[in-house]
Amino acid sequence: MALKYAIIAVIMRAHLLQSRNWQSYTELEGYKTFWIEGEDYQALAILHHTKLGNYLFCPYGPTLDPDSPLSSLKHALSALQKLAKEQQAFFVRIEPTVELHSDILKKLDLVKSHDIEPAHTWVLDLTPPQTDLIDRMEKNKARAWRNYTKKGISIRTTKNPEEITILTNLLQQVAERDKFTPQDEKHLKNQLESGFATLYVSEIDKQPIAASLVYDYDGIRYYAHAAANDDYRKLAIGAILLIQMIIDAKNTGAHEFDFWGVTTSDDPSHPWYGFTRFKKSFGGQIKNYSGTWDLPIHPVKYRLYQMVRHANRLVRKIRK
Repeated sequence: MALKYAIIAVIMRAHLLQSRNWQSYTELEGYKTFWIEGEDYQALAILHHTKLGNYLFCPYGPTLDPDSPLSSLKHALSALQKLAKEQQAFFVRIEPTVELHSDILKKLDLVKSHDIEPAHTWVLDLTPPQTDLIDRMEKNKARAWRNYTKKGISIRTTKNPEEITILTNLLQQVAERDKFTPQDEKHLKNQLESGFATLYVSEIDKQPIAASLVYDYDGIRYYAHAAANDDYRKLAIGAILLIQMIIDAKNTGAHEFDFWGVTTSDDPSHPWYGFTRFKKSFGGQIKNYSGTWDLPIHPVKYRLYQMVRHANRLVRKIRK
């Protein structure tokens, strides 16, 4: 039976956030996790706590059979509903990585939530020859990558958790400039300790000028976090580092590079418009998911939760 589920898991292609690797990392963060699976689904469910009670969250999950996703989802929801009742959770939050129409999801008593993980991502097929991959990128970025050593730039990788401060220090600089809250250092350090993350560091005269964190799982490299010293913007250091991560992924046998999150909006004022254009400049195509949906277990408590959550978002907007 274990072998049967393992074969099904390969066919279903679980996202990193629905892997045993992510489960180990999440437990390092102090969360209680659950792994459930059936003949046509599997799910990593993470127990979260609110002042109103518990809920279960399946980030980019459950993993469904791509040949029959609706039937697969029904089976997964039934199992998650049972688990939720056992854990006294008042709702279950899911994010299927197959694109299902909202009308179909609503018929399953699911309620659309504010998206936690992005509902759209940008992916690059790494199977073509390297020369083809480079040729499909913006010419100025490809040129910068070809010539970066002539500018005195070096690139190295590390899995040493203690070196995460290189990235967090750069993130803090960017956060102060762009007015956002950077990722917590311990959070990123735990990702390196879990083994699936690699830190890329770009340096001039052994001084870090840019850093990126990537995740590797099941033949896919995920572009997770990145920051660069603004003083070196003219060197296109962010693009250089990204191209190197793409080429390294290909050379180590990965079949896909996932840029992790884009907007479908063409509005230049959209907060994701800039980095979406940046990601698209390396070639690739869009990949759509279903977004974030909730299955209420206790409807009254869930409605109260929605009201509180909406009020909190309004307060944050006012404070900005």
